[in-house]
Amino acid sequence: MKRYLIIILLALVSGRCRENRPDPAPVAECLFSTEVSEDIVPASAIKGILDKYRAEGLPGITFMARKGNRYWEYNTGSYDLEKGAEMKGCLVWPAYSISKMYTATAILKLVEEGKIMLDQKIQACLPPALSARIPGAGKITVRMLLNHSSGIENFWQNPDFIAGYMENPARTYVLDDFLEAGSGRLFEPGTDIAYSNTNYLFLSLIIDNVTGEGHEKAFQKYIYSPLGLSGTFYKTLPATRQNDTPRLYADVEGAGELMEYTELSHLQFRNESGSNSVMATPRNFVDFMHGLSHGRLLNAATFSEMKKEYTGKDQADVYGLGLEYFEKNQMYGHSGSSFGGRTLLLYNPKTDTSFFVGVNAGAELGGPVLERIAGMMEELISRMAG
Repeated sequence: MKRYLIIILLALVSGRCRENRPDPAPVAECLFSTEVSEDIVPASAIKGILDKYRAEGLPGITFMARKGNRYWEYNTGSYDLEKGAEMKGCLVWPAYSISKMYTATAILKLVEEGKIMLDQKIQACLPPALSARIPGAGKITVRMLLNHSSGIENFWQNPDFIAGYMENPARTYVLDDFLEAGSGRLFEPGTDIAYSNTNYLFLSLIIDNVTGEGHEKAFQKYIYSPLGLSGTFYKTLPATRQNDTPRLYADVEGAGELMEYTELSHLQFRNESGSNSVMATPRNFVDFMHGLSHGRLLNAATFSEMKKEYTGKDQADVYGLGLEYFEKNQMYGHSGSSFGGRTLLLYNPKTDTSFFVGVNAGAELGGPVLERIAGMMEELISRMAG
């Protein structure tokens, strides 16, 4: 199985090596010098953390923060190891599970408009033929999908789904694949909490059904347009931005050896809906987090609902409606990861600062690369907690 995966990877890498891939060009999402201020973060400490983990083998890291109308960024390492190209600050990064905040925001806008209700059963929000294929749809509410209390199995924790992906990561998936992989039930709805990507797939399908236009258009209407996010995309990049993204590297076997994984990561974006697939510049990420936390997307009552804290029986994780809580609940936002990369987008109410971190390496099966990334994120969160 691993041998087949490596053959696919080598074939993709060989094909890319024959391409003449231009360097990214400066774009509007880069910062102007008049906007930059080191004073909004502990800049020297952040630089030290990022440089330390770059020296320990992470290929490239980007960091951007926003406070008020001021920004600060720092980049280290390489966005393309083959070229030895230095990391740039205005590249388009995959959000991974940060995408869940966008899906949740669109759902909450539909709640504000009276088109759905948080405690409405999901069978009333989906086409009958689809809801009939979701066990317990008559017991599961929209809120339960948002806060992971539905009991629906996470397709990324289904052994058969994982084995199939590892055997052929270049495969194109359809809705039936995800429905089958997420058909199990972990507990009765509302009795516990377990993180599940399947919840957010169903939320994206609810948006599709309720709006009749598709959830990508809802993201544009409710998020991108109000905040002027011209550097945010979904599933695919436009032709003009194809080269403005970092190369992504995966420690596929958890042994500490990185392989080019860019094409397979982008295929995964196209496969998934609701739980993944947003891509944006660091500036657009922090602008989204700033806008969300400062009332530019949701009204105060709705945002208060979004921030309500929910814990499971073991109380190890704390969730809101599309949010994760960090550093003893001082900060909220979301993390993201997959083979090929890891991301983090948080807001600290204490310091009124939003910040984004992107690493163009990932390891989902454990090992030294994952340990380094996790250690770096933990140090950054602790330092940014203030």
